[in-house]
Amino acid sequence: MKTALAYVLTATFAILSLYGCGPSDEELREQERARQQAVQDSLQLVYQAQMEEMRQDSIEQARQDSIAEAEARPRFEHSETGTFAVQVQSWRSRDKAESQVALWRERGFENAFVTEYGDPDTGNVWYRVRLGRFETEEMAENVRTVIREEHQADSWISRVG
Repeated sequence: MKTALAYVLTATFAILSLYGCGPSDEELREQERARQQAVQDSLQLVYQAQMEEMRQDSIEQARQDSIAEAEARPRFEHSETGTFAVQVQSWRSRDKAESQVALWRERGFENAFVTEYGDPDTGNVWYRVRLGRFETEEMAENVRTVIREEHQADSWISRVG
């Protein structure tokens, strides 16, 4: 019986010693806070990685959309000797016509120009705002399409000498 009591007391002492050597409640709470912070940090890293991936995907999609739009846009080439132009406006004032030429150039039509029509002696003069010089009527028509769709402006094709 003494031996059994000695075993029980030894086991109890060993258990209490182990329990007493373990972390305190404060240490356990600190470990739990550290674990929760590690989880939060991991989640934040995953979130940041996902956001960066979404940003890259968005950039790539915008690039692909831009390429597709450029490929779908009607093609035209300006020519120094072409016989077609697209008239977009006509003004009585040369200054107004020149300001509109500047506006069309800002819109990407580098070959915008003004041509004078009428009789200066009578004062019946119009300053026509035209775009380009194009080799073919088809190229001029492509410009008209761009003007109508992107700038909601009326225009017509004119022959130039």
